Amino acid sequence: MDDELAKHIVVTGFRSASALQELIPLLKEHCDITEYEKYLKAISAVSAEISIEILNPLFNDYPHLKNDVEQKIDKYGKFI
Repeated sequence: MDDELAKHIVVTGFRSASALQELIPLLKEHCDITEYEKYLKAISAVSAEISIEILNPLFNDYPHLKNDVEQKIDKYGKFI
Protein backbone atom coordinates (compact mmCIF):
# COMPACT_ATOMS: atom_id res chain seq x y z
CA MET A 1 0.00 0.00 0.00
CA ASP A 2 1.29 3.49 -0.72
CA ASP A 3 1.26 6.46 1.65
CA GLU A 4 -1.71 8.11 -0.04
CA LEU A 5 -3.97 5.09 0.46
CA ALA A 6 -2.78 4.63 4.05
CA LYS A 7 -3.56 8.29 4.77
CA HIS A 8 -7.02 7.91 3.24
CA ILE A 9 -7.72 4.90 5.47
CA VAL A 10 -6.60 6.84 8.56
CA VAL A 11 -8.84 9.79 7.66
CA THR A 12 -11.78 7.46 7.00
CA GLY A 13 -11.23 5.64 10.30
CA PHE A 14 -11.21 8.90 12.25
CA ARG A 15 -14.28 10.19 10.42
CA SER A 16 -16.19 6.98 11.04
CA ALA A 17 -15.44 6.96 14.76
CA SER A 18 -16.20 10.67 15.01
CA ALA A 19 -19.55 10.30 13.23
CA LEU A 20 -20.58 7.56 15.63
CA GLN A 21 -19.47 9.55 18.66
CA GLU A 22 -21.52 12.53 17.49
CA LEU A 23 -24.62 10.38 17.99
CA ILE A 24 -24.06 10.10 21.74
CA PRO A 25 -25.66 13.43 22.82
CA LEU A 26 -28.63 12.82 20.52
CA LEU A 27 -29.13 9.32 21.90
CA LYS A 28 -28.81 10.57 25.47
CA GLU A 29 -31.50 13.16 24.86
CA HIS A 30 -33.98 10.91 23.08
CA CYS A 31 -33.52 7.39 24.45
CA ASP A 32 -34.34 5.88 27.78
CA ILE A 33 -31.33 5.11 29.96
CA THR A 34 -31.22 1.40 29.11
CA GLU A 35 -31.33 2.02 25.38
CA TYR A 36 -28.82 4.87 25.65
CA GLU A 37 -26.35 2.75 27.60
CA LYS A 38 -26.68 -0.08 25.07
CA TYR A 39 -25.80 2.24 22.19
CA LEU A 40 -23.09 4.02 24.18
CA LYS A 41 -21.40 0.70 24.85
CA ALA A 42 -21.71 -0.34 21.20
CA ILE A 43 -20.31 2.96 19.91
CA SER A 44 -17.42 2.72 22.34
CA ALA A 45 -16.68 -0.83 21.23
CA VAL A 46 -16.78 0.05 17.53
CA SER A 47 -14.55 3.10 18.08
CA ALA A 48 -12.04 0.94 19.96
CA GLU A 49 -12.07 -1.66 17.19
CA ILE A 50 -11.37 1.02 14.58
CA SER A 51 -8.31 2.03 16.58
CA ILE A 52 -7.12 -1.49 17.38
CA GLU A 53 -7.77 -3.17 14.05
CA ILE A 54 -7.26 -0.35 11.56
CA LEU A 55 -5.45 2.70 12.90
CA ASN A 56 -2.83 1.10 15.15
CA PRO A 57 -1.58 -1.33 12.47
CA LEU A 58 -1.35 1.52 9.97
CA PHE A 59 0.52 3.69 12.46
CA ASN A 60 2.95 0.83 13.05
CA ASP A 61 3.58 0.54 9.30
CA TYR A 62 3.49 4.29 8.60
CA PRO A 63 4.75 6.06 11.76
CA HIS A 64 4.92 9.41 9.98
CA LEU A 65 1.11 9.30 9.65
CA LYS A 66 0.78 8.97 13.42
CA ASN A 67 3.01 12.02 13.82
CA ASP A 68 0.84 13.96 11.36
CA VAL A 69 -2.32 13.00 13.26
CA GLU A 70 -0.81 13.94 16.63
CA GLN A 71 0.36 17.32 15.29
CA LYS A 72 -3.12 18.12 13.98
CA ILE A 73 -4.74 17.10 17.25
CA ASP A 74 -2.23 19.23 19.18
CA LYS A 75 -2.84 22.21 16.88
CA TYR A 76 -6.63 22.02 16.48
CA GLY A 77 -7.78 19.97 19.45
CA LYS A 78 -9.08 17.29 17.10
CA PHE A 79 -8.09 15.50 13.91
CA ILE A 80 -9.12 17.47 10.85
